[in-house]
Amino acid sequence: MNKWKMSGLVILSTIVLSACSVDSNADQLYKQPKPLSAHVMLPENIEPQSTQVLEVHVMQENKTVDDAKIVQFNVWKKDDPEKVQAVKANYNGGMYTAKATFEDDGVYYIKTDINARGEHILPTQQVAVGKLSKEELRSLQPAENETHHHHSHH
Repeated sequence: MNKWKMSGLVILSTIVLSACSVDSNADQLYKQPKPLSAHVMLPENIEPQSTQVLEVHVMQENKTVDDAKIVQFNVWKKDDPEKVQAVKANYNGGMYTAKATFEDDGVYYIKTDINARGEHILPTQQVAVGKLSKEELRSLQPAENETHHHHSHH
């Protein structure tokens, strides 16, 4: 009789354990967030002592994101990184826009701080304001990566 109980227990255990096997497609069962992308649009020519409109189009899965928690432009001159101008962007018909002031000639960085739908991205660009020295011209770098584009407005 003991032999039958043991055989039954082994069969029952096999059935229970086989029901708990790992699904090889388990990762597809969970919704995977799609990354945000940002298309930052900056003026083509920026003169010193001017206020410029900065714009960013935020997208996820090729759709406009209109419910970002934070969209802010942080602007600073390359040789004065401690003096950051932070301007909050407002949503305006497909784009987040803000105005920033550029006081002097030189190379500036514009970091766009975007927090939306559980994602956080910080695309950063360099822009030339006014006349640059030869050293400043050499220091200009191409865009950092593919998801953050520089578009010109005329």
